[in-house]
Amino acid sequence: MGRVAAAVLSIGLAAIACASDSDVGAPTPSPRPPEGTSSPTSEPTDGAKPAIVVKQPASGDEVASPVTISGTADVFEATVHVRILDSGGLEVAARFTTATCGSGCRGEFSTELSFFVEKTQDGTIEVFESSAEDGSPINVVTVPVVLVAG
Repeated sequence: MGRVAAAVLSIGLAAIACASDSDVGAPTPSPRPPEGTSSPTSEPTDGAKPAIVVKQPASGDEVASPVTISGTADVFEATVHVRILDSGGLEVAARFTTATCGSGCRGEFSTELSFFVEKTQDGTIEVFESSAEDGSPINVVTVPVVLVAG
């Protein structure tokens, strides 16, 4: 075996030895799931974590303003976008935050988001990353909640 081939093999073996379980089988960006079908805190059965996992609030929770939204993410430049939609799908609040790590590592995120609705109603919290290619939402996690008026 030539010196170049041996060096490439050595580097490849070193990379495999340094890889952690979270590096293997990383999920690929997926389109927005159909409304009401996401399961924000569940993980795939193969053990791989999705790009974004929302831990709080849980599906069906009643949330009042301000609401704390938290979880973990492995997203481009650690940037996590959060928005709240009312029962008609209109955005009533939005912001972005950063996870403690990103772009190849999983970090934690937590942000508080204030909103106003005139009456208590069903709503949705969306957490996603923006595509580095065109800025469109990818890896969208939807959490159906009840927005408390006030």
